[in-house]
Order: sequence, then C-alpha cells, then structure tokens
Amino acid sequence: MLGLFFCVVISAQVWTAAGCILFFCVLWAYLWTKFRGHHSYYFDAQDFLKYENGGGRKLPVSALTGTFAPLLKGYVGATKLLITVAAASIAFGTDKAAKPGVVLAKIILAFSVMYGTMFVALLQFFYEEYAQNVQSYRPWRYTLVQALGFSALIAFAVGYLVWAFNLG
Repeated sequence: MLGLFFCVVISAQVWTAAGCILFFCVLWAYLWTKFRGHHSYYFDAQDFLKYENGGGRKLPVSALTGTFAPLLKGYVGATKLLITVAAASIAFGTDKAAKPGVVLAKIILAFSVMYGTMFVALLQFFYEEYAQNVQSYRPWRYTLVQALGFSALIAFAVGYLVWAFNLG
C-alpha cells in the first residue's frame, strides 16, 4: 500500500488525504467555471425578485416573502447528523487491529467532518454578512460553500463504501 513518487515512498494514508483534497479542488474549479460570471447570489428569493426581477424566471408565489432561514436550519441539521455519525464511526468504529482499508475509510470520513464543519461555519458566516449587505454573497463564496457541502456529502458516502468493502 505504498506509492513511489519522485523516489520518495508515500503511504496510502497520504495518497487518500491528497485524493480528498484534490476532489474538493476539482469540484470547486468546476463550480467556479460554471458560476463565476454572475455578479452576486441571493440567499432570499424575495431579494432576487426585488433586485433582479427574478432574472426572467417565473418564481413561486412564496418568493415574495420567503427567506433562507428555514433552509439554513435544514442544512445545519443534516450536516450535524453527518458529522455526528462520521465522528462516532472514526472514534468507535474498530479496534487497533483494523484493516488498512478501514483506516483509509476513517481518513475519508475525517475529511467529511472537516468539509461539513467548514460548510456550516461559512454558510452561517456568509448569511450573516448577507443580512448586512445583500450583494456580499459573491460567486467565489457561493462556489466555496457549494463545493464544501457536496465534498462533505460525497466523502461521507465514499468513506462508508470503502469501509463496507473492507469488512470481514
């Protein structure tokens, strides 16, 4: 489980961590190329309706009064569950004689916890700033939050798949 890179032996754990970081970077770059042309993004549909007339789209009636606050609670709740389950699996999942694949799964789950924590923290921080300045949610912030959220979710799923294939 060791890799040779420029005559230096690199462990599977380092390759796994590098893969998690690379995945996040590739996802962020993809989202950045997709969304960078926009001036700003809106958390609340009512702001989008007011400042950009809905961008030529037909928005639901709830856009007149809808806010992001209920969705924020859902994102935070789902991420708390993800972090709790992943952290518990890392801490209590196996004994010290775990297979190497289970150790790699724990590394991937640790990245899921890190990405999830950063996702929730930055989402709340950016929403607080947005409450003070509607145009503060710029494309780089939008893509960062999206990349962190999806990286947390995908790392969570991949971590448990790796773990499942190394049982028994």
